[in-house]
Amino acid sequence: MSYNFEEQEQIAQMRHFWERWGTLISAAVLAVALGFAGYYGWQWWQRNEGAKAATVFEQVQAAIQSNSPDKVEQAWAVMQSKAPTSAYAGMAALAVAKSLHDAGKNAQAIEALKWASEHASGPSERAVARLNLSALQIDAKQYAEASKTLADVPEPSFAALFEVRRGDLAVLQGQREAARSAYEAALKALPAEASERAAIQQRLQAVGGSAA
Repeated sequence: MSYNFEEQEQIAQMRHFWERWGTLISAAVLAVALGFAGYYGWQWWQRNEGAKAATVFEQVQAAIQSNSPDKVEQAWAVMQSKAPTSAYAGMAALAVAKSLHDAGKNAQAIEALKWASEHASGPSERAVARLNLSALQIDAKQYAEASKTLADVPEPSFAALFEVRRGDLAVLQGQREAARSAYEAALKALPAEASERAAIQQRLQAVGGSAA
């Protein structure tokens, strides 16, 4: 497959976009979810299984801070067995996936994200998991798997990001028309004042589209 200069530059911009927005989105979702669980949900969790789930989540955090992938995987296995339906499980899966990815254990990170994309209790967490999962699958050239991962949008507010990722995937596969359609859909899904529009418009122009 051959790319012109604009497409090569677009791919570089695409990777920067993932690094910038993927991290911010994950961090925001985790912060909101942690705040919700800690403030609004604490009493309910105390009366039920929350205390146990919170303890396991703390173990996951401690394992991540130890910088030991083996400990992270062990703590994640405990979370899956003891509190898989808790609100903490989805948060743990996202944090575990990032830790394992940073440690170079991409296959294990992918498995954690697959779990989160299917089992996380919140739609925002499932959406973040799918976006991050598709990024790792694309990096691994698992294009068919990435396409399946992006097929559904668990949370409507993430629609634009899903469209951008679909466009990026189409570019890598040489599908310029599909990329144009995806980027155009992303622009339609974003408010006029959104700062992300400029980057998406550059992608659209690189595949032969017109700036909005």
